[in-house]
Amino acid sequence: MESGSADKSDITKDLAKAIGERQENGVTYIPSTMGTGYIKGFFINPGLRLIVRQYELKDEWVLDRGIGTEENKFVVIAFHNIYQSKDDIKNLLLQPSSNRKWLPSVQVATTGFNIEHLAANKKINSIVITVSIDYLKDLLKPKMGNTLLQMITSGDHPFLFEEIISPQIQEVGAAIVTANPAITLQELYYKIKAEELIYLLFVELLKREDTTLQRLNIADIKKIYEIKDKLLSDIDTPPRLTDLVELSGMSESKLKRLFKQIFGNSIYNYYQSFRMKKAAYLIKEENLSVSEVGYRLGFSNLSHFTRLFEAHIGIKPKKYSTGKYYNSSGNYYK
Repeated sequence: MESGSADKSDITKDLAKAIGERQENGVTYIPSTMGTGYIKGFFINPGLRLIVRQYELKDEWVLDRGIGTEENKFVVIAFHNIYQSKDDIKNLLLQPSSNRKWLPSVQVATTGFNIEHLAANKKINSIVITVSIDYLKDLLKPKMGNTLLQMITSGDHPFLFEEIISPQIQEVGAAIVTANPAITLQELYYKIKAEELIYLLFVELLKREDTTLQRLNIADIKKIYEIKDKLLSDIDTPPRLTDLVELSGMSESKLKRLFKQIFGNSIYNYYQSFRMKKAAYLIKEENLSVSEVGYRLGFSNLSHFTRLFEAHIGIKPKKYSTGKYYNSSGNYYK
Protein backbone atom coordinates (compact mmCIF):
# COMPACT_ATOMS: atom_id res chain seq x y z
CA MET A 1 0.00 0.00 0.00
CA GLU A 2 1.23 3.48 -0.82
CA SER A 3 0.46 5.76 2.06
CA GLY A 4 -1.02 9.24 1.69
CA SER A 5 -0.51 10.15 5.31
CA ALA A 6 -0.43 13.81 6.24
CA ASP A 7 2.90 13.25 8.02
CA LYS A 8 5.73 14.26 5.70
CA SER A 9 7.84 11.31 6.80
CA ASP A 10 4.97 8.87 6.32
CA ILE A 11 4.19 9.30 2.64
CA THR A 12 5.69 5.89 1.77
CA LYS A 13 6.16 4.54 5.31
CA ASP A 14 3.25 2.10 5.16
CA LEU A 15 4.64 0.60 1.96
CA ALA A 16 8.09 0.29 3.49
CA LYS A 17 6.54 -1.49 6.47
CA ALA A 18 4.55 -3.80 4.20
CA ILE A 19 7.56 -4.90 2.19
CA GLY A 20 9.93 -4.95 5.14
CA GLU A 21 12.50 -2.66 3.57
CA ARG A 22 14.20 0.46 4.88
CA GLN A 23 13.33 3.90 3.64
CA GLU A 24 16.07 6.41 2.78
CA ASN A 25 15.47 10.11 2.09
CA GLY A 26 11.86 9.50 1.06
CA VAL A 27 12.80 6.60 -1.23
CA THR A 28 11.55 3.07 -0.58
CA TYR A 29 13.48 0.39 -2.45
CA ILE A 30 11.74 -2.83 -3.46
CA PRO A 31 13.61 -5.78 -1.88
CA SER A 32 15.08 -8.35 -4.25
CA THR A 33 12.73 -11.01 -2.87
CA MET A 34 9.76 -9.02 -4.23
CA GLY A 35 11.18 -7.40 -7.35
CA THR A 36 13.28 -4.43 -8.38
CA GLY A 37 12.97 -0.65 -8.38
CA TYR A 38 11.80 2.05 -6.01
CA ILE A 39 9.00 4.32 -4.87
CA LYS A 40 9.79 7.96 -4.08
CA GLY A 41 7.39 10.19 -2.18
CA PHE A 42 7.21 13.97 -1.85
CA PHE A 43 4.92 15.67 0.67
CA ILE A 44 4.84 19.11 -0.95
CA ASN A 45 2.26 20.66 1.37
CA PRO A 46 -0.90 19.48 3.17
CA GLY A 47 -2.92 19.77 -0.04
CA LEU A 48 -0.46 18.35 -2.57
CA ARG A 49 1.56 15.11 -2.62
CA LEU A 50 3.47 13.36 -5.37
CA ILE A 51 4.72 9.78 -5.66
CA VAL A 52 7.08 8.47 -8.36
CA ARG A 53 6.94 4.71 -8.95
CA GLN A 54 9.46 2.74 -10.98
CA TYR A 55 9.55 -0.96 -10.23
CA GLU A 56 8.87 -4.48 -11.41
CA LEU A 57 7.24 -7.03 -9.11
CA LYS A 58 7.66 -10.79 -9.05
CA ASP A 59 4.08 -11.33 -7.91
CA GLU A 60 0.81 -9.55 -8.64
CA TRP A 61 -0.24 -6.89 -6.14
CA VAL A 62 -3.48 -5.10 -5.44
CA LEU A 63 -2.48 -1.55 -4.59
CA ASP A 64 -4.47 0.96 -2.59
CA ARG A 65 -3.00 4.38 -3.20
CA GLY A 66 -3.56 5.10 0.43
CA ILE A 67 -5.92 8.02 0.88
CA GLY A 68 -7.77 7.00 4.00
CA THR A 69 -11.51 7.29 4.48
CA GLU A 70 -10.90 10.17 6.87
CA GLU A 71 -9.28 12.07 3.95
CA ASN A 72 -12.18 11.95 1.51
CA LYS A 73 -11.58 15.46 0.25
CA PHE A 74 -8.72 14.43 -2.02
CA VAL A 75 -8.55 13.66 -5.74
CA VAL A 76 -6.13 11.04 -7.08
CA ILE A 77 -4.41 11.78 -10.41
CA ALA A 78 -2.47 8.76 -11.67
CA PHE A 79 -0.23 9.01 -14.74
CA HIS A 80 0.32 5.41 -15.88
CA ASN A 81 3.16 4.25 -18.16
CA ILE A 82 4.21 7.87 -18.43
CA TYR A 83 7.66 7.26 -19.93
CA GLN A 84 8.19 4.67 -22.65
CA SER A 85 11.00 3.67 -24.99
CA LYS A 86 10.56 3.09 -28.71
CA ASP A 87 10.55 -0.65 -28.03
CA ASP A 88 7.73 -0.17 -25.52
CA ILE A 89 5.68 1.72 -28.11
CA LYS A 90 6.38 -0.90 -30.77
CA ASN A 91 5.21 -3.69 -28.46
CA LEU A 92 2.16 -1.69 -27.47
CA LEU A 93 1.02 -1.10 -31.03
CA LEU A 94 2.20 -4.17 -32.91
CA GLN A 95 2.38 -7.05 -30.45
CA PRO A 96 -0.46 -9.15 -29.01
CA SER A 97 -3.40 -7.40 -27.38
CA SER A 98 -2.22 -8.06 -23.81
CA ASN A 99 0.30 -5.23 -24.26
CA ARG A 100 -2.42 -2.66 -24.86
CA LYS A 101 -3.41 -2.43 -21.23
CA TRP A 102 -0.09 -0.58 -20.83
CA LEU A 103 -1.35 2.35 -22.87
CA PRO A 104 0.11 5.62 -21.51
CA SER A 105 -2.90 7.14 -19.78
CA VAL A 106 -3.88 9.37 -16.89
CA GLN A 107 -6.81 8.81 -14.56
CA VAL A 108 -8.33 11.48 -12.35
CA ALA A 109 -10.69 10.03 -9.77
CA THR A 110 -12.23 10.35 -6.36
CA THR A 111 -10.46 8.42 -3.64
CA GLY A 112 -13.10 5.70 -3.66
CA PHE A 113 -11.81 4.52 -7.06
CA ASN A 114 -8.12 4.33 -6.14
CA ILE A 115 -7.54 0.57 -6.23
CA GLU A 116 -5.01 -0.62 -8.83
CA HIS A 117 -4.00 -4.12 -9.91
CA LEU A 118 -0.26 -4.43 -10.58
CA ALA A 119 0.78 -7.30 -12.81
CA ALA A 120 3.79 -9.48 -12.11
CA ASN A 121 6.92 -9.19 -14.27
CA LYS A 122 5.87 -5.92 -15.84
CA LYS A 123 7.68 -2.60 -15.46
CA ILE A 124 5.55 -0.09 -13.59
CA ASN A 125 6.41 3.52 -14.29
CA SER A 126 3.97 6.09 -13.07
CA ILE A 127 3.50 9.31 -11.18
CA VAL A 128 0.64 9.65 -8.71
CA ILE A 129 -0.52 13.03 -7.44
CA THR A 130 -3.00 13.41 -4.61
CA VAL A 131 -4.47 16.88 -4.35
CA SER A 132 -7.05 18.21 -1.95
CA ILE A 133 -10.38 19.43 -3.30
CA ASP A 134 -9.75 22.88 -1.81
CA TYR A 135 -6.26 23.11 -3.35
CA LEU A 136 -7.58 21.99 -6.75
CA LYS A 137 -10.45 24.42 -6.59
CA ASP A 138 -8.04 27.25 -5.88
CA LEU A 139 -5.90 26.22 -8.89
CA LEU A 140 -8.78 25.75 -11.35
CA LYS A 141 -11.21 28.41 -10.16
CA PRO A 142 -14.18 26.63 -11.80
CA LYS A 143 -16.84 28.86 -13.30
CA MET A 144 -20.57 28.26 -13.06
CA GLY A 145 -21.82 26.17 -15.95
CA ASN A 146 -18.74 23.98 -16.38
CA THR A 147 -20.19 20.63 -15.31
CA LEU A 148 -16.92 18.71 -15.38
CA LEU A 149 -14.91 21.15 -13.26
CA GLN A 150 -17.77 21.61 -10.83
CA MET A 151 -18.10 17.85 -10.34
CA ILE A 152 -14.37 17.36 -9.79
CA THR A 153 -14.09 20.22 -7.29
CA SER A 154 -17.38 19.73 -5.45
CA GLY A 155 -16.26 16.80 -3.30
CA ASP A 156 -19.83 15.51 -3.41
CA HIS A 157 -19.90 13.02 -6.30
CA PRO A 158 -17.73 10.00 -7.19
CA PHE A 159 -16.07 10.34 -10.61
CA LEU A 160 -13.42 8.85 -12.85
CA PHE A 161 -12.05 10.28 -16.09
CA GLU A 162 -9.25 8.93 -18.26
CA GLU A 163 -7.14 10.59 -20.95
CA ILE A 164 -4.36 9.38 -23.22
CA ILE A 165 -1.09 10.93 -22.08
CA SER A 166 0.09 13.75 -24.35
CA PRO A 167 3.71 14.29 -25.46
CA GLN A 168 3.87 17.36 -23.19
CA ILE A 169 2.85 15.28 -20.16
CA GLN A 170 5.48 12.70 -21.07
CA GLU A 171 8.16 15.40 -21.16
CA VAL A 172 7.24 16.74 -17.72
CA GLY A 173 7.06 13.20 -16.34
CA ALA A 174 10.53 12.40 -17.64
CA ALA A 175 11.85 15.62 -16.07
CA ILE A 176 10.40 14.66 -12.69
CA VAL A 177 11.94 11.19 -12.79
CA THR A 178 15.42 12.38 -13.75
CA ALA A 179 15.49 15.58 -11.70
CA ASN A 180 18.03 16.20 -8.97
CA PRO A 181 16.94 19.57 -7.55
CA ALA A 182 18.83 21.38 -4.83
CA ILE A 183 17.70 20.10 -1.44
CA THR A 184 16.73 23.57 -0.23
CA LEU A 185 14.54 24.10 -3.33
CA GLN A 186 13.21 20.54 -3.67
CA GLU A 187 9.68 21.28 -2.46
CA LEU A 188 9.41 24.28 -4.79
CA TYR A 189 10.60 22.21 -7.77
CA TYR A 190 8.13 19.37 -7.21
CA LYS A 191 5.29 21.79 -6.49
CA ILE A 192 5.86 23.50 -9.84
CA LYS A 193 6.08 20.18 -11.70
CA ALA A 194 3.03 18.69 -9.98
CA GLU A 195 0.98 21.77 -10.84
CA GLU A 196 2.29 21.67 -14.41
CA LEU A 197 1.04 18.08 -14.76
CA ILE A 198 -2.33 19.11 -13.34
CA TYR A 199 -2.49 21.98 -15.84
CA LEU A 200 -1.66 19.74 -18.81
CA LEU A 201 -4.25 17.18 -17.72
CA PHE A 202 -7.01 19.76 -17.51
CA VAL A 203 -6.04 21.25 -20.86
CA GLU A 204 -7.09 17.88 -22.30
CA LEU A 205 -10.13 17.35 -20.05
CA LEU A 206 -11.56 20.74 -20.93
CA LYS A 207 -11.67 19.76 -24.62
CA ARG A 208 -14.54 17.42 -23.76
CA GLU A 209 -18.11 18.31 -24.45
CA ASP A 210 -19.77 19.80 -21.38
CA THR A 211 -22.61 17.31 -20.91
CA THR A 212 -24.59 15.89 -18.00
CA LEU A 213 -22.43 13.50 -16.00
CA GLN A 214 -23.86 10.33 -14.51
CA ARG A 215 -23.02 8.85 -11.11
CA LEU A 216 -20.59 5.93 -11.26
CA ASN A 217 -20.13 2.78 -9.23
CA ILE A 218 -17.33 0.21 -9.13
CA ALA A 219 -19.34 -2.44 -11.02
CA ASP A 220 -20.05 -0.08 -13.93
CA ILE A 221 -16.43 1.07 -14.06
CA LYS A 222 -15.18 -2.52 -14.27
CA LYS A 223 -17.56 -3.23 -17.15
CA ILE A 224 -16.55 -0.12 -19.05
CA TYR A 225 -12.88 -1.11 -18.74
CA GLU A 226 -13.75 -4.59 -20.02
CA ILE A 227 -15.24 -2.87 -23.06
CA LYS A 228 -12.10 -0.79 -23.50
CA ASP A 229 -9.94 -3.94 -23.37
CA LYS A 230 -12.23 -5.63 -25.89
CA LEU A 231 -11.95 -2.67 -28.27
CA LEU A 232 -8.16 -2.82 -28.21
CA SER A 233 -7.86 -6.62 -28.31
CA ASP A 234 -7.98 -6.69 -32.11
CA ILE A 235 -7.25 -3.25 -33.47
CA ASP A 236 -7.51 -4.41 -37.10
CA THR A 237 -11.15 -5.51 -36.74
CA PRO A 238 -13.87 -2.89 -36.18
CA PRO A 239 -15.96 -3.64 -33.07
CA ARG A 240 -19.58 -4.78 -33.27
CA LEU A 241 -21.73 -2.67 -30.99
CA THR A 242 -24.17 -5.53 -30.38
CA ASP A 243 -21.30 -7.67 -29.05
CA LEU A 244 -20.12 -4.88 -26.76
CA VAL A 245 -23.62 -4.32 -25.39
CA GLU A 246 -23.95 -8.01 -24.64
CA LEU A 247 -20.55 -8.08 -22.92
CA SER A 248 -21.37 -5.03 -20.80
CA GLY A 249 -24.75 -6.23 -19.59
CA MET A 250 -25.94 -2.63 -19.99
CA SER A 251 -28.39 -1.02 -22.32
CA GLU A 252 -26.84 0.44 -25.46
CA SER A 253 -27.59 3.99 -24.35
CA LYS A 254 -26.02 3.49 -20.90
CA LEU A 255 -22.92 1.85 -22.37
CA LYS A 256 -22.39 4.69 -24.84
CA ARG A 257 -23.01 7.34 -22.19
CA LEU A 258 -20.67 5.94 -19.54
CA PHE A 259 -17.90 5.10 -22.02
CA LYS A 260 -17.90 8.64 -23.36
CA GLN A 261 -18.05 10.07 -19.84
CA ILE A 262 -14.97 8.17 -18.68
CA PHE A 263 -12.85 8.31 -21.84
CA GLY A 264 -14.12 11.53 -23.39
CA ASN A 265 -14.85 9.89 -26.72
CA SER A 266 -17.42 7.67 -28.35
CA ILE A 267 -16.70 3.95 -28.55
CA TYR A 268 -16.11 4.12 -32.30
CA ASN A 269 -13.88 7.22 -32.20
CA TYR A 270 -11.83 5.82 -29.32
CA TYR A 271 -11.19 2.66 -31.32
CA GLN A 272 -10.34 4.60 -34.46
CA SER A 273 -7.95 6.94 -32.62
CA PHE A 274 -5.88 3.98 -31.47
CA ARG A 275 -6.08 2.42 -34.93
CA MET A 276 -4.69 5.63 -36.44
CA LYS A 277 -1.88 5.71 -33.87
CA LYS A 278 -0.90 2.29 -35.14
CA ALA A 279 -1.11 3.55 -38.72
CA ALA A 280 1.11 6.53 -37.87
CA TYR A 281 3.66 4.23 -36.25
CA LEU A 282 3.75 1.91 -39.28
CA ILE A 283 4.26 4.86 -41.62
CA LYS A 284 6.87 6.65 -39.51
CA GLU A 285 8.83 3.83 -37.88
CA GLU A 286 8.27 0.84 -40.18
CA ASN A 287 8.53 2.93 -43.37
CA LEU A 288 5.49 1.33 -44.95
CA SER A 289 3.67 3.12 -47.75
CA VAL A 290 0.27 4.69 -47.12
CA SER A 291 -1.47 2.08 -49.25
CA GLU A 292 0.34 -0.78 -47.47
CA VAL A 293 -0.72 0.55 -44.09
CA GLY A 294 -4.30 1.15 -45.19
CA TYR A 295 -4.72 -2.37 -46.54
CA ARG A 296 -2.90 -3.89 -43.56
CA LEU A 297 -5.39 -2.25 -41.21
CA GLY A 298 -8.33 -3.56 -43.20
CA PHE A 299 -9.27 -0.51 -45.28
CA SER A 300 -10.49 -1.32 -48.77
CA ASN A 301 -11.11 2.37 -49.46
CA LEU A 302 -7.89 4.38 -49.15
CA SER A 303 -9.76 7.69 -49.36
CA HIS A 304 -11.68 6.72 -46.24
CA PHE A 305 -8.40 5.77 -44.53
CA THR A 306 -6.88 9.13 -45.48
CA ARG A 307 -9.85 11.06 -44.04
CA LEU A 308 -9.73 9.13 -40.77
CA PHE A 309 -5.96 9.52 -40.46
CA GLU A 310 -6.15 13.27 -40.94
CA ALA A 311 -9.03 13.57 -38.47
CA HIS A 312 -7.10 11.79 -35.71
CA ILE A 313 -3.45 12.64 -36.41
CA GLY A 314 -3.99 16.13 -37.81
CA ILE A 315 -2.27 15.68 -41.18
CA LYS A 316 -2.78 13.60 -44.32
CA PRO A 317 -0.86 10.29 -44.23
CA LYS A 318 1.07 11.04 -47.43
CA LYS A 319 2.41 14.30 -46.02
CA TYR A 320 3.06 12.63 -42.67
CA SER A 321 5.17 9.99 -44.41
CA THR A 322 7.56 12.62 -45.78
CA GLY A 323 8.67 13.50 -42.27
CA LYS A 324 8.50 17.21 -43.02
CA TYR A 325 5.39 17.76 -40.94
CA TYR A 326 5.53 15.69 -37.81
CA ASN A 327 2.35 16.64 -36.02
CA SER A 328 2.05 15.01 -32.58
CA SER A 329 -1.65 15.77 -32.22
CA GLY A 330 -3.24 12.65 -30.81
CA ASN A 331 0.20 11.04 -30.77
CA TYR A 332 1.61 9.97 -27.43
CA TYR A 333 4.96 8.81 -28.84
CA LYS A 334 7.77 10.60 -30.57
